[in-house]
Amino acid sequence: MQGTIAVPFWRRALAQWWYLWGLSLCHAGHRTVDRSYYEGGVRSFQRAIRLWPTFARAYYRSGLIRGRELGLYTAAVIELGRAITLQPEWPEPYLQRGLFHRFNGNPAAAINDLQRYLELGGDGYWRGEAERQLAQLHREAAESE
Repeated sequence: MQGTIAVPFWRRALAQWWYLWGLSLCHAGHRTVDRSYYEGGVRSFQRAIRLWPTFARAYYRSGLIRGRELGLYTAAVIELGRAITLQPEWPEPYLQRGLFHRFNGNPAAAINDLQRYLELGGDGYWRGEAERQLAQLHREAAESE
């Protein structure tokens, strides 16, 4: 679905540049543990989105950083939802949104997203983590009944 709106090449190229700049700022944030780098990264991802409104990876990365590094749960869930809308068969946004729901008190939404991640074939370490979180959520639900 990412290509349904005709975006000129130059805009997509500039959006990619802003996206890469955002990644570099976030990397600097990881190295220095300086929140301002993450904030700058999110601003860069938002610039990429303004240039290319259907750039799902920019929504994903912005949501990931907002939720994981900046603690902005609501904004993260909205942006990950937009990435999912644009690329519904991409597993990673479901995983991250599910984990944000899990650790922010929305177990039903977490279960739905984590199950969808597994259905779409999420793999590796994160597949195991999604399975562990789902098992824990089901145990917690059974204990609360």
